[in-house]
Amino acid sequence: MAKMSTSDLKAMLASEKADALAALSAARLAEERADAMDYYLGDMRKDMPAQDGRSRAVSTDVADTIEGLMPSLMDIFAGSDEVVRFEPVGPEDEAAAQQETDYVNHVFMQQNPGFMTLYSFIKDALLSKVGIVKVWWEESEEESRETYYDLTDDQFALLAQAVMESDGAMKIVEHTVHGAADDAVTGAAS
Repeated sequence: MAKMSTSDLKAMLASEKADALAALSAARLAEERADAMDYYLGDMRKDMPAQDGRSRAVSTDVADTIEGLMPSLMDIFAGSDEVVRFEPVGPEDEAAAQQETDYVNHVFMQQNPGFMTLYSFIKDALLSKVGIVKVWWEESEEESRETYYDLTDDQFALLAQAVMESDGAMKIVEHTVHGAADDAVTGAAS
């Protein structure tokens, strides 16, 4: 086995030391979070054990403080119509910035539970020293079927032209001709 250089040994020891300190820090943080949750729930037994025959009254100062801060913080972050605002770089960007602002605010507050997301994120940050929100984008296709009865030749021609111009988004699944005047068309659109 080749002999390790001094610089490689120092780098390996520094890495091991960093890993050990990170684990120690994570354990300390986990303990602080558990204590914070106990205090929030009014459980003071760890720091103030009650003696037999004595009062077991609890203090809810931590819960009172967090709950007292929440309305003010929610007012700051969600108290207006705009949770986020895009600023234009130049005069030509004003319309686009306004449209982006309107769209993001609509998606966050209307299509998603934006207020509750902010509320739980902020409360978690106050209580456990970290607030995490997971964000993702989902794309899905929705397929629907339509059935047309008694179309004239002109109506069917217009429908067939719309299907051709859809670049594969629509297709005619079945076409049945009933006599010269009666047409039935079944189609699917996605």
